[in-house]
Amino acid sequence: MVSLLTLLPPEPAHALDRFVSCCLTDGGVWDDLRTSDGVVSARVVERSAERVQMCGRIYEIDDQSLHGFWLELDRSGDGVTWRLHFDVVASSLRRARNAIDSCDRAEDTEWRVSLTGHAEIRDGALVVISGSTRSLAETDDAS
Repeated sequence: MVSLLTLLPPEPAHALDRFVSCCLTDGGVWDDLRTSDGVVSARVVERSAERVQMCGRIYEIDDQSLHGFWLELDRSGDGVTWRLHFDVVASSLRRARNAIDSCDRAEDTEWRVSLTGHAEIRDGALVVISGSTRSLAETDDAS
């Protein structure tokens, strides 16, 4: 069984960039996969055979703005459930930057967008299942 971290290594970040972009596009946050100008940093917070948590920063190409993100992956059978928190809400750029550098739990930070969905391993890559993405606020409202 392939490790989740092997599928989305923080360096080089091409696969991670593609996955985060797919999550944001499928969730309606971005209009196009090519909105990303690349993941510039990533930090693995937790890793096991069944779970990976990482955070980092990704550039948006339109205005060259830098956004923080937090990605959680949980393996369940043949699939993967993911949660993506995007764009730190903070009173200053410095506080937003510090949240990504020092935070150990997504819950310790306020996020502009929080999404969840499902992915599958296809041809050695982790791929978002189109249409599976939901806002975590919608998921919480349904419970």
